[in-house]
Amino acid sequence: MAKSKVKEGQIFERKEKKYVLTREKFSKLINLFEKHMDFDDYGLHTINTIYYDNSDYDVIRHLVSKPKFKEKLRLRSYGQLGKKGEVFLELKKKVAGITYKRREKLSYEDSQRFLNHEPIAKESQILNEINYYQNQNELQPKVLVSYDRLAMSHRHYPDFRITFDQNIRYSLNEFDLTQVNEIKQQYLIDEDTILMEIKIAGSFPLEISRILSKLNIYQGKFTKYGNIYKEVIEPQYYQNKLDKRLITEEINYDYEYSV
Repeated sequence: MAKSKVKEGQIFERKEKKYVLTREKFSKLINLFEKHMDFDDYGLHTINTIYYDNSDYDVIRHLVSKPKFKEKLRLRSYGQLGKKGEVFLELKKKVAGITYKRREKLSYEDSQRFLNHEPIAKESQILNEINYYQNQNELQPKVLVSYDRLAMSHRHYPDFRITFDQNIRYSLNEFDLTQVNEIKQQYLIDEDTILMEIKIAGSFPLEISRILSKLNIYQGKFTKYGNIYKEVIEPQYYQNKLDKRLITEEINYDYEYSV
C-alpha cells in the first residue's frame, strides 16, 4: 500500500513490473488501455537521471547479481534545468520484490552542495539516510540516462500507473543537468523498442491483465543502468560469465546423460 507521504512526492512503496515492447505492440496496447486509463497532464516529457556508484561499480555489480535486497542513489530532473531548477534526490530500494523510494526535492544548486558534502539549509530524515548511504559507498556520478516518457493512470485505481519510456540514451562522462540538451548521448535501444513499466501500489486491475494476455505481452527484465553496465561498461565481464555458465550447463548435461 502506498504510504501517506506519496502526495508530497517523498515516499513510495509499490511493486514494479517491466515489459519490453515493439512500437506495434505499444500502439495496440494504447488503444485498449485508453478504455480504462488516462494519460497524465505532462504528455510526452523527458526525464534525466544520474546514477551514482563508486569507482569499482560495486553498487551496480551487486544490483545485477539478483540479490534479495537492492539499493541505489540517483538524481532526477524533468527536462533541462535552469540554475534555479528543482530536482529529486532519490534513494531507491528493492526488498523481496517490493520497491521503496525515498526522495527529497531540492534546488539543483543545493543538490550539488549536498552531494559534495557541503551544508545546505534543508534538513530531513530522508536526507540523513541519503547522506549515510553516500558516505558508506564513496559515491560519484557514473551514468546519465535520458528518455522520453508517457504515463497513464487508471480511472478507478489512481495508484495504478503505467509508464512508457522510449529513446533511452546515456552519457558516461557528462552529468550537468543544466546542459543536458547539449550533451551528446548514445542510444541504448533502437527507435522501435519501448520499455513499459507497471507500478502497482494496490491491486492489479483484471481488465489490464486480460489486455496483456490478449496481446501475449509478458513481463521481462530490463534496468536502464543495469543494461548500460552489462552492454557498455563491462560487456566482456558478462560475456565471460555467460560462457562459463554455458560450459557448466553443457558439462552437467553430458554427465546426466552418460550415467
